Amino acid sequence: IRYGNSHLSMASRQRAASGYAPLPTAADPLALTDDAYWTQLPDILQAQVLVQLSTRAAEKLLWAGAPIIRSRVVLIIFALWSFLLCLPAVLLVELVEDTGGWWALAWAVVSVFIFVPRISQGSRVVFALTSCRAFISVRTMYCSIETKELRYADVASLRIDVRPDATGEIFLRKKGDPHNLTQLRIYNIKGFRDACRVLEKMLPARVVEEAELEELLEDDQ
Repeated sequence: IRYGNSHLSMASRQRAASGYAPLPTAADPLALTDDAYWTQLPDILQAQVLVQLSTRAAEKLLWAGAPIIRSRVVLIIFALWSFLLCLPAVLLVELVEDTGGWWALAWAVVSVFIFVPRISQGSRVVFALTSCRAFISVRTMYCSIETKELRYADVASLRIDVRPDATGEIFLRKKGDPHNLTQLRIYNIKGFRDACRVLEKMLPARVVEEAELEELLEDDQ
């Protein structure tokens, strides 16, 4: 599913006009999160979520988050980028006559589309869990919006990887998809426990039991 920036601007105006805040109230039985996840998201990511919610009036947002890129990872990417940018550029200029500089410039442009998407994930990618589905909204380098979604009723299996720094990854696999072409991967999230609590309540009981999600949440308390 693709959306342009005009949809994001419209969603932002609608939010400002209505004062929309999809946080459940304290009395709501689906108030499953501890963190103020919504206010922690950048405005552009909030708009990406609102574009999706605006298409389904009865749908309620239960959790949303963006991937965290650690400083160590960013430094490693920058170091690798610098090495792979400088070395080929020098070799092309020295070894290829006449057009070496142009080839070096072309490689510099290509490298931007290879490395920048990895560094900027925290401001372009948002994960959301609603009352009926999970979806991932990605703003591409071309400023279009790509969305991948999976309804809870269609989930065949759940896999959870917990990390020592309290973050983790969640893999949702669709029924009748042996090659995992429609697998949903929620990764590097800070509100990992909150996301798991939402999935425990919303996914089919069989999927939750097979993933031992209840035991994981009990051990984390």
